[in-house]
Parts: sequence; structure tokens; C-alpha cells
Amino acid sequence: MIYFKKEDKQNNIEENIIEETTEIKDLRLGISNYDTINPLISNNKEVLNIGKLIFEPLMNVTEDYKLEMCLATECSKTSDTTYVVKIDNNKKWHDGSPLIAKDIQFTIDRLKEGKSIYSYNVEKVISVEILDASTVKINLSEEVPFFEYNLIFPILSKKNYEGQDFIYGSSNNAPIGTGKY
Repeated sequence: MIYFKKEDKQNNIEENIIEETTEIKDLRLGISNYDTINPLISNNKEVLNIGKLIFEPLMNVTEDYKLEMCLATECSKTSDTTYVVKIDNNKKWHDGSPLIAKDIQFTIDRLKEGKSIYSYNVEKVISVEILDASTVKINLSEEVPFFEYNLIFPILSKKNYEGQDFIYGSSNNAPIGTGKY
């Protein structure tokens, strides 16, 4: 509950307004033409939109087209073809394991292997180096203007998805993400 206090100084009246909030515990969404829950290989826009509730990106684009941090806490351009990205040490996967730099490297490597709607975002990435558990260095083959805007693809857990067939979309695991659901 949220309590508001409203004062009317002209009439010396004080009014308390009580507003109740409701917590949603179950969320049910329908999907037609379901292909896979894996956001890196799904071609269904409904799955991709729902997937945002489960899988988060390094960066988000706001309604006014500005970048905001999501899983990343910092993104620095150190040269025309090099970016250093630090990830949030407090982020956890749904299974309780920590988000680590290897997850970022794993996701980018999978995007480069297959045909995903996000493959274009990493097309110019030639390597991802792990600097420490929460920092990656992304090396590009050539300068990409505003490359930070390409870091909006969902990140997957290496631990959960390693060894799965990303080309044909086979998955034996329940989706594990860092999102709200």
C-alpha cells in the first residue's frame, strides 16, 4: 500500500489517500507458431518479445533511442576497433549461479556460428577476450559507428547452453536467464 498526504492550506484540510498495489505472481502469455524459446535462434517475434522477460542484453535502447546499461555496468571504446565491457557482478542466473564474462564470450561465439536475427550485431567481431571474471574485450575487424548499439542481443548462460545444437535449435534444458521471469 502507498499512503499519500494531501494538504489544502486554504481550507486547513488534511486528507489521506490510500492506494493499493497488486503483486502479479503468475504471468500467462500465448505464443502462436512456437519454434524455440532460445532467443538466439527463434524467428518468431512473439517468442523474442516474451524472451525479453527471461533473457537480458548487455545494453538496452530506451524509448528515446538512448543506451542504458542492463547486464553491463560500463562499456568503453578504447580504440576504433576495441571495446571493453564490464558486467554487473551482482547479476545472477535463475539457477543462482553468477553471470560471468565467459557467458558473454559464449553468446557472441554462438551468434557468429549460426543464422540469428542478432548475427548482424556481431558480424564485425573478430574475437572476444576475457580480461577477468567480469570484463571482456571485444575486438572488431573494422570500425563500426555506434557499435555499443549492437550490444542489445540476449545473453545466454554458458553453463546451461554449452553443448547444445544452436543450428537446429535442440534444447533439453529449461530456459535460464537473468530477467524477471
